[in-house]
Amino acid sequence: MKRFKVFVFSLPPPDKELLEGELFSFGCLGIEEVNEREFKAYFPEEISLPTEVEERAVKVYFLESRDWNEEWKKHFKPVRVSERIFVVPSWMRDEFQVPEGALAIYIYPGKAFGTGTHETTKLSMRLIEEVLKPKDSFLDVGIGSGILSVLAKKLGAGEVVGCDVEDVREEVELNSSLNGVSGIEVIKGSVDKVDGKFDVVVANIEKHILEPLLPSIKERALGWVILSGILKAQRDGFVNSLKSLGFKVVKELEEGEWTAFLCRK
Repeated sequence: MKRFKVFVFSLPPPDKELLEGELFSFGCLGIEEVNEREFKAYFPEEISLPTEVEERAVKVYFLESRDWNEEWKKHFKPVRVSERIFVVPSWMRDEFQVPEGALAIYIYPGKAFGTGTHETTKLSMRLIEEVLKPKDSFLDVGIGSGILSVLAKKLGAGEVVGCDVEDVREEVELNSSLNGVSGIEVIKGSVDKVDGKFDVVVANIEKHILEPLLPSIKERALGWVILSGILKAQRDGFVNSLKSLGFKVVKELEEGEWTAFLCRK
């Protein structure tokens, strides 16, 4: 059975935020906030962090994959993403009162990335809300849990396609059904496996994975491209890559140590 490697850190808030951002560049799957100083970082079982980083952990242990969801459920609470959008754990559907006029996205936190609690997901959702128009076609590169595609459907998107190198179809179908939406096509593979062009293309992926995909993303974009998963420290180099490929950066959003970009091809 697959296991996760969990590192527990306890640091002053400024150092804590910086380390959290750094851990995602090493392949962190998710962060669980314990309190103001302490947090848990989840990694694939086989991961080895640089010695100077591992030495900062106060505890390291392994977690069976069947316990992953239970760990998240203890700390996953409703999150307000924007004035209008809320992300709500599926098991809190009946007890959470959705404000009048608000849009709730119900998510079950499975093994794929995308619960709405991470800054990169929230930034992506805000930009989707800003530019997506009813009937727009939508491509979700690295669809994960399906949270961004579900949002697109709830905002009135027409054709919605997601691709992922992992087999996430069941998770996307579950989260689609929780939200009463259907018609999200899931393709196993990277963006090069996707045919067609789309009004809005979104990729919320770490820089070292995202950057090589940029030419293929541009080929499939008709207009808007939303790119998230970039640390502030990586911003300048990433912008240079965008410009060299002919992307026009229209807007940048920041939260914590992360930056997201709204671009036109």
